[in-house]
Amino acid sequence: MTGAAWHMGTCTGASWRSGGETEMNLRRAVLLSSNAEGCTKLNAFDNALLNAGIGNANLVRLSSVVPENVEWLNDVPDFPMGTVLFAVYSHIESDEEGSRISAAVGVGIRSSKEMFFHGGCSESSGIHSSGGAGGGLIYEFSGFCDAEYAARKVKEMLSEGFAVRDWKISEIKVAVAEHTVRKKPGCALAAVVFFP
Repeated sequence: MTGAAWHMGTCTGASWRSGGETEMNLRRAVLLSSNAEGCTKLNAFDNALLNAGIGNANLVRLSSVVPENVEWLNDVPDFPMGTVLFAVYSHIESDEEGSRISAAVGVGIRSSKEMFFHGGCSESSGIHSSGGAGGGLIYEFSGFCDAEYAARKVKEMLSEGFAVRDWKISEIKVAVAEHTVRKKPGCALAAVVFFP
């Protein structure tokens, strides 16, 4: 489909380049976590999305690679209802009273000064600024555990993910949520959400 372009919701969408790769305008990102309860597990998840500020968006789940030159935001920017947003997220729900649940996402930012391979040739990225310029990885975890354990697990996964790629981590960001289930089903949610 070389040369074709498509748009999703009110986002800029993605366009196919001649080389076959897709560019999806993942220019900004925010790290979020929240917890909530609801009358069902699904309602608890929905309420956690609302608490995080992304409950009125349509989320498209991504795998776990952070593009280069992403600007990291402190807050969720305004967006029209129904906007399609790309995200990496972790969540867990439970209706077992007294259970403790946690969800975490960990972001590892790659050193922007290291060499990388592109098209079989070694070259320098040419990027030397901070704040996510070098791209990186995201890992997610959820389970019946406390927040400290969940955060530790995503850090361990980041360490291995970078090691097998022979990358150096310049920064780690973690978002984690913990919830103890009471009388209603509960949810713990952590996410990285991308914006154009």
